[in-house]
Amino acid sequence: MSVPQWLDEFNARIDGLRNDSFLYNIRPKGSDVEQTKKGAVLILLHEGVAGPEVLITLRSEGLRAHSGQPSFPGGALERSESALDAALRESAEEVGLARESVDVLAELPQLFIPPSNFHVTPILGFWREPHPLTPEQSEEVVRAEMIALDELANPDNRIMLRHRSGYRGPAFDVAGMRIWGFTGGILDRLLHHTGFEREWNQERTVELEL
Repeated sequence: MSVPQWLDEFNARIDGLRNDSFLYNIRPKGSDVEQTKKGAVLILLHEGVAGPEVLITLRSEGLRAHSGQPSFPGGALERSESALDAALRESAEEVGLARESVDVLAELPQLFIPPSNFHVTPILGFWREPHPLTPEQSEEVVRAEMIALDELANPDNRIMLRHRSGYRGPAFDVAGMRIWGFTGGILDRLLHHTGFEREWNQERTVELEL
């Protein structure tokens, strides 16, 4: 399989992603670092009919953290497990992703998610050999969608979301899901650094309904 042109361009821009704060690069106080849990997520890119796509899952209701929310596949590290191994293991458990079908592009700096007290390492991957995904076999997710970056970049699908805590950040209304928070922030910066971002109304703010 030949490598799509957009992937070559994307690889050339990865340093921009590495050096970006993502708006969420908040660090806990030094005394709290040891208590911070470690996790990893997989940002899986794929060559779709309409160009590059990214894998988004919808988490099951009733989970202890981020239940019912769209997210990247991923979870907590086990024992001495690396972030890369955790991201691929969790993706296999959640949606049946075959590890050997993925080419790893980069490991990005850790990001802090205050609500769940997690330091999360995003792993960028390219889905070289697509195959059917099986979210129906998982208790953690109920959907797995490949969403085109062009659809995410559509100004009609973009809003700023305000949480009752005062948080305000980028969000996307696509595929019947509202993607916000940590996942929405990473997608926002992904579009920016890969050149897919289009001008949109960043003043259009919607209150988060919980």
